[in-house]
Formats: sequence, C-alpha cells, structure tokens
Amino acid sequence: MSFFERYFAALDGPDPYSSLDMVAEDVEFAIEWATGTDRRSHQIAGGRGELRAFIDAGDRGAWVHHVLRSAGDDRTEFVLGETRDGAGARIATFVAVAELDADGRMRRYFVGRSPAIVFDPNSEAKVGTADGFRA
Repeated sequence: MSFFERYFAALDGPDPYSSLDMVAEDVEFAIEWATGTDRRSHQIAGGRGELRAFIDAGDRGAWVHHVLRSAGDDRTEFVLGETRDGAGARIATFVAVAELDADGRMRRYFVGRSPAIVFDPNSEAKVGTADGFRA
C-alpha cells in the first residue's frame, strides 16, 4: 500500500487526526483548492498547526479520497486521485506530491485540486521513462 493510500485512509477514517502520525513535525505544505470551473482558487499553506486546522475545518464524511494512480520511491510519492461523495460520484480531481523523511513521514506536501478536469480511471496505466511513456 502506498504512502498516500495509508494517509488518505487515516484522513478519511473515523479518526482523521491519526493522519498526523504520518506527518513530520517540520512539515511544510501548500494546497491549491479550486471549487468551480472558473479561474478562482485559494491556497492553504503552512506547517503542522495549519494542517491540523485544515482537518478541523474539513467536511468529514461528506467525501473521501480515491487514489487512481500513484508512483514513487522511498523519499517522494506522487498521486492522481479524485474526491468522491458517499455514493461514489466524483467531486473533484487532485494531484499531490509528498517528500518523506527518513522515518517515512511526510515532510513536504503539495496538492492541486479542481473539479474542472477528469482523468479516465479505466485507462491503461502509463509509466514514465527517459524516452517517453510506455504501457
């Protein structure tokens, strides 16, 4: 199971604050959050305290994270996913990257989220290589 699968399972679970166990004390993050298809978005950024406040303000139970693709190594992980409502309908698409510390905790975290674009969850996965993409 990838870092983000574990992290989002905790964040979306009965104790969302348990996700902070996977976050380093010196975390820095930025979330670019769009709620519509216009050009407007806002940024949420900061450290551990601001991430906790973001969890405090969350609309828990109204939606969950669904991972479509993930890739990474022991230091960096990338994810493409969707937020979905309780019936499984897509709300928005997100991409995220995390830099992990030596203990596997998230040290840097960046997210972009928008309802304006959809990726086909059934498309064949592609793997990046030095000379392009391959199936």
